[in-house]
Amino acid sequence: MSVLTPLVTSDPASPRLTVYDEAAGTRMEFSAITLDNWANKIANMLIDEFDAPDSPITLDLPVSWQAAVLPLGITTAGLTAVVDTAQNMTPTAEPRLVFTTTDRAQQWVDAGVADVAVVSNDPFGRGVVESGGTLPIGAVDFGPTVRFYGDQYYGDSPDLAQWVNPEVTNTAERLLVPGWRNREEFDRYVLAPLAADGSVVVVTGMASAERLAHITEAEKITRQLV
Repeated sequence: MSVLTPLVTSDPASPRLTVYDEAAGTRMEFSAITLDNWANKIANMLIDEFDAPDSPITLDLPVSWQAAVLPLGITTAGLTAVVDTAQNMTPTAEPRLVFTTTDRAQQWVDAGVADVAVVSNDPFGRGVVESGGTLPIGAVDFGPTVRFYGDQYYGDSPDLAQWVNPEVTNTAERLLVPGWRNREEFDRYVLAPLAADGSVVVVTGMASAERLAHITEAEKITRQLV
């Protein structure tokens, strides 16, 4: 049972998370059941592959759909995350597990972090090696690793509704939101709307007012937080 089980029960197929990457020209859409599968796979991976680290997990990742599903899986497993999408953290050995990008991975390995998982920027979730990149020695390739794990999680998960912020949304709205910079903003822009049975459209990269207006109309947005 993941934090998204209520959404799967109420409406498994409608879009719940849509991510536009204006720099790459991509649009990725996820239903509740797809997000739930990802959250469960990630939770199982955290338990079995990384022994459920007792210190906060660091997400040193730019805004992307992978950076969105990782906190869902971490929360499903009952763990906590430190989020920095600006990737301006100074790598240290303080966290036991870090998810980061190929250009930052070696710094975390050199800093002495026990487990470094590398997330590719491939829009379809292919691994680093599968998409033509290389891994530092000892680092884990997130894409093919998480694929190995089951899409059902049998542990106890917290109630997603605990993240609802009535200042953000208290109805099932479809929100247009900017990329988040930290865990507080992720909870505000993504978790809270989902907990209120809504859906979220995230736009990353430079988008003109005209482009945002087009996305708003095409996605049937009810409110913008951009």
